[in-house]
Amino acid sequence: MDLKDKNEILGALQERVVKRKAMFIPLLFVSTFGLVGYVAMDKEAPTIDANKIEVLYGTELDETMFDIEDNRDSLDDIEVTIDDSTFDADQLGTYSVEVTAADTFSNTYTKTVEVEVVDKTAPILSSTGDGYAIEVAVDGSEDITNYITATDNVDGDVTTFIETDKNLDTSKLGTQTIAVTVSDNSGNTTTQTYEFSITDNEAPTVSFNEGSTVTIDYDSSFDYTDYVTVKDNYDDDVDVSVDGSIDTKSDETQTLTITATDSSNNSSTETLKVKVEDLTAPTIKLSKTSVTITAGSSFTASKYLTSATDTKDGDLTDEVEIDSNVKTSTAGTYTVTYSVSDEAGNKTSKTLKVTVKKKTTSSSSSSSSSSSSSSSGSLSSASYSSVVAAAKSRLGCSYKWEASGPTTFDCSGLAMWCYAQVGISIPHSSSAIKSAGTVISLSQLKAGDIVWRSGHVGIYVGSGLVIHAPGTGKVVCYTSVSGFTCGVRF
Repeated sequence: MDLKDKNEILGALQERVVKRKAMFIPLLFVSTFGLVGYVAMDKEAPTIDANKIEVLYGTELDETMFDIEDNRDSLDDIEVTIDDSTFDADQLGTYSVEVTAADTFSNTYTKTVEVEVVDKTAPILSSTGDGYAIEVAVDGSEDITNYITATDNVDGDVTTFIETDKNLDTSKLGTQTIAVTVSDNSGNTTTQTYEFSITDNEAPTVSFNEGSTVTIDYDSSFDYTDYVTVKDNYDDDVDVSVDGSIDTKSDETQTLTITATDSSNNSSTETLKVKVEDLTAPTIKLSKTSVTITAGSSFTASKYLTSATDTKDGDLTDEVEIDSNVKTSTAGTYTVTYSVSDEAGNKTSKTLKVTVKKKTTSSSSSSSSSSSSSSSGSLSSASYSSVVAAAKSRLGCSYKWEASGPTTFDCSGLAMWCYAQVGISIPHSSSAIKSAGTVISLSQLKAGDIVWRSGHVGIYVGSGLVIHAPGTGKVVCYTSVSGFTCGVRF
């Protein structure tokens, strides 16, 4: 053995002594042959018994996982090198890992071990409630994942994989018990039972239809439900209490306090202010809506005023103002306007139509009129015959709306034209004709009278026949009197 070999042996022995701290051999007294004999005592390398191991997801590798043993050294004294360059603890799968073990005498063993990263941890369920009791609003979402979530150490959020043994029903109050299960992609499963308490914590709403302050008419009926709407998220029948009352004859602003309470004892309160004002105009009543007088006659507009009253101010008849432009000396149609205002400034008006007809000048007509006024009106027999003749002369003329001759007519225009031929002025309106003349029954008709039904007039010519202007696209022609309801005599 040469000097170099001796030095190497001596160095190894010194390192062994330092590590073990068990041998204190005076180096000056160890012979060269003794040293050689001691070193030869351990030539056996460590063993690595593991061929394939499993490690949990996220776990880093260390020497304790590979079942390493040595004939002399403990694992703490064995130098282990793990080549984890291809290993990923955060990725499931199987990896080939090279492991080298060297004992204190530099005996070395290397082995490739299959390392499988596995997931054996089940997902974790978390709820929005306190522990396993979850409060849910009535009629709230029935999606269980709005209240419970699931996370997994590998797959992350696995809430969408949640399954339940029954559906959540939020349509009625009460408690429901539901078993919730979730699994990850590795088949690890967690099951937990939760209690869902369906509750109503939402108060009814008291809303105003026209604002929190309303104005009502003096002496009118008042019902708060016309101005307030009460609704609840769950109850159809809500208990409503009203504190206060409204006097509709008081000019002061009054207050109602409205409280709505549902079956879960949730309540809300609103205040409605009510102002009472005189909003309605007075009412004027006339004894007639239209009158007909003969030119030269006297006319007093006030005699047709019956009354004027107001809900608050009472009788205002003496306050009525009358605007009349009636000229009794001139035939025509005039309007008298009656107006009155109450103290609140509400104003109303009503009109009276006054028809002034021409005065008959012929002596024969006057004589006939005076002798038979109760049955024949103011026209003479000759005048009636002239009206009939005028009507017959227009047979075949075209109908035209609002036309009054001489070649086109509407129904009242034809009657007006025929009567104008004998000097009588009548209104150009079927309703006004009825109001201006004397209404008679059909059994009292004589040739020359006007026949009337709602919206239409004609000239009665005898023998049950009427000449009229029937309508657009037609001409003046005969028709039966049976279609009319009464007669009108002038």
